[in-house]
Amino acid sequence: MPDTATPVLTRKMHYMFALLDADRDGLLGADDLTAVADRMAEVFPGRPDRIHTLRDVLHRLWEDHLAHVDLGGGRLDPEAFERGIRRSVAASPVTLLETLHAGASAWLALTDVDDDGLIGLDEYLLLSQAIGGVPAQQMKEAFHRLDRDGDGTLDPAEIDAAVVEFFTSDDPNAPGNWLYGPF
Repeated sequence: MPDTATPVLTRKMHYMFALLDADRDGLLGADDLTAVADRMAEVFPGRPDRIHTLRDVLHRLWEDHLAHVDLGGGRLDPEAFERGIRRSVAASPVTLLETLHAGASAWLALTDVDDDGLIGLDEYLLLSQAIGGVPAQQMKEAFHRLDRDGDGTLDPAEIDAAVVEFFTSDDPNAPGNWLYGPF
């Protein structure tokens, strides 16, 4: 499989790293991923089963796709994070994408506060609080880019397509690049 390192993918991986680095110390560990779930629980309370699912997926992401590039002490810098994701894409893209789709499904279930199976703009805007306060206007733009059919909601197929594009596409104009706001 070809090397997946491109400037677009590198930017997205560094953006994702920054979102996951809960304590903003420039290093990522399993504890940062737990903190992501904790932030989601604060913004979307009363959903312990869905938080548990998200925690499980984040743990699997760490153990199966990132721990092998540990710099020591259970920590990764942005380059090691990118290297771990790229290695997983090259070695077993299906396995990584299954994990990422499970994460997106957990995220969708949490964010879907009205339980209609869709993410509306208001629900998506709540996500900005959980991922670190991306400005509402930027999240609105992201939502509209992700809403491929223009129906005012994000359905599971749109989320799945965005996940694949975010982690594999080197197209700077791919709508999925905006999955977590502007990268």
